[in-house]
Amino acid sequence: MSDRTDPECNRKELEEVTEASDFRPLPAATGTPMAHLRSETPAVFRRTASDWPAVSTWTFRHIASLAPSLRVQLVKGNREKDHTAFTESTLGEYLDSLTGESPDGDDLTYLKEFDLLKRFPGLRGDLRHEQMFPRGSVTSCSTWIGPALARTGLHHDLLDNLAVQITGRKRFYLARPGTVERAGALSAKYDAWARLSRVGIAELAAAHAPATSDAFFAVDLEPGDVLYVPARWWHEVVNLSAGILLSGFFGSTMRVTSLWARVRLRDTLHRAGLLSPGNCTCHADRRGAQHRWGGTP
Repeated sequence: MSDRTDPECNRKELEEVTEASDFRPLPAATGTPMAHLRSETPAVFRRTASDWPAVSTWTFRHIASLAPSLRVQLVKGNREKDHTAFTESTLGEYLDSLTGESPDGDDLTYLKEFDLLKRFPGLRGDLRHEQMFPRGSVTSCSTWIGPALARTGLHHDLLDNLAVQITGRKRFYLARPGTVERAGALSAKYDAWARLSRVGIAELAAAHAPATSDAFFAVDLEPGDVLYVPARWWHEVVNLSAGILLSGFFGSTMRVTSLWARVRLRDTLHRAGLLSPGNCTCHADRRGAQHRWGGTP
């Protein structure tokens, strides 16, 4: 199994899907993520994690070798914006598929919110992420592993996030808090730890006058880059190449405890069929009987 990058034949389609000319570039920040976390504005820290062992050793081949027969659940397409669908594979088979040409359109599958560190605790030694969080934070880390063009629909998380690009390249589109709400584009689709938009960020940006264009940003992440995404900042994410991203959601004990109580209540209502029944990111649309494995913190 090789770890070659995605072929150039996908470049035209990739550029069409990931056009960023209408978005303001997010400039690189100075200093460390720790010093910026109170600002409540996104910031990208170039090569901050470039010396982590994971950046040089977490190839698809290496991860697959840890448990090639492990059954994993994959998300099909953009479940945040479109219908929710899942499929299953093995870790080895799926990661092997990422080393060749990326599939097109509806064939895209994404290993989202995979608790890699829980499955393989030995990989924790390849990270230095705990050094980036404020002291006393409650944290939850998961990985997003997928091919070029795989994307996550426009949403905002309830907790702050430090996203570390481990392998491959990824683009984040960002919109200020309140942008989706003012456009009347909030989705009724249920997600436990996020709020979703009915429209994509390109459609949302196109509807805004140039005077408000500073509400929209874009940033490309390379291996070793770290992006701070504060809670309530809307973002849509697309893979520019097959890759692995580590997300570290965090908050103070008081904040996480308060959120957890509300999330637990909403989740109880949802699973009882009293809140967005059959319209969620955690069950397949058909018959609503299939649960996702793992999840946001």
